[in-house]
Amino acid sequence: MASLYTNVLSNEELEYLNNLPEVLQAKSSLNANPYAMVYFSVSVTDSICNTLQSRFGINVSVGSCVPMRWIKGDTAPHIDTGSSNFQNTYLIYLNDSPGEFVIDSQSYAIKANSGFIFNEGLSHKTQYTENTSRLLLGPMNEFAEPVGIAIMTYYPTQADAENDTNFLGYGASYTVGDGGPFGGYTSWRLATRSTGSSPQNVVYPNGSVLNAGGEYFLYPAAPCFLEGSTVLCQVDGVETYVPVQDLKKGTLVKTSLDGYKPVVLVGKGTIQNPGNDERTENRLYKCSCSKYPQLKDDLYITGCHSILVFPITAKQQEDTLKHLGKLFVTDKKYRLMACVDERAEPWNSEGSYTIWHFALEHENERMNYGVYVNGGLLVETCSLTFLKNKSNMTLDL
Repeated sequence: MASLYTNVLSNEELEYLNNLPEVLQAKSSLNANPYAMVYFSVSVTDSICNTLQSRFGINVSVGSCVPMRWIKGDTAPHIDTGSSNFQNTYLIYLNDSPGEFVIDSQSYAIKANSGFIFNEGLSHKTQYTENTSRLLLGPMNEFAEPVGIAIMTYYPTQADAENDTNFLGYGASYTVGDGGPFGGYTSWRLATRSTGSSPQNVVYPNGSVLNAGGEYFLYPAAPCFLEGSTVLCQVDGVETYVPVQDLKKGTLVKTSLDGYKPVVLVGKGTIQNPGNDERTENRLYKCSCSKYPQLKDDLYITGCHSILVFPITAKQQEDTLKHLGKLFVTDKKYRLMACVDERAEPWNSEGSYTIWHFALEHENERMNYGVYVNGGLLVETCSLTFLKNKSNMTLDL
């Protein structure tokens, strides 16, 4: 059920809200994109608190913040989501706009000082709004918390994020992870179909704030080794390959340029590997001995994990820039992600697999090393910063 309220605010309250510095600043943030949203909040006066209580039954204390929003362009049909369970959506249009606000099958003109209350679960949209910017107090729930269209949708894999399947949950703010937890993951990448302006070649830990406007579709970041991969170490003075899952804090690992470095952190996680041949990041790839002569055993790593190479081809450089935005170098060699390296093949063994990674001692916690795996292929380690803050892994400290 939906209810329409006219002349909700006094003329003074309406003018006050339209001319707040926060409102004017948020409006200036709307870019040239005809489909844009800017979310923000403002503290409310005693008069507005009383109005929200008397007209909407919402208890807000003086000085508390309430959500507001600038919107430009039509909003697609959607059901509001929020960070907690709620019963109703409340909103007030603060300026006139062309077009219609449609709740369920009922259409309403978008007029200044018109308020709406409707039940959670009702689909609604706007249409024919052209390019006029419209200002809303709300949408919010009965607790004065923001609700709205799911502007952040979380998925377990990159393929799911690109194809809108098997979602983990929704977020109604531009803060990564808000409204979660989502599958226990703590860091994310953005699918290419995301329409927001935040860079898609960055890993975003929970708590990151993305650029307002548009929608984002997120999947976990996971550069790792499949359990059973072996790493060249020194044990009791002898070089030997040690299974990655057997590495412990203090194990000496041979690096390509800096001798032996002790393990500081070991991380463990799981990955849902698809049964297809799509070249996505968040899946396992097979590096076979026939394609990588340095290997003595086939190596299985995730698509984000890099083999260290020199030189790099023009095609590899182009594809790396698409994924990462720049070229990265470790131990004087380029990082070539498995999903970009044409020699690595998508491993189409569908199922849940245990994956591992590790970080070695370094005076700069953002730096990593080149190490030898499965007989001699040179690959990258994690940095301490990445493994601690962006790996989505359970750490053995």
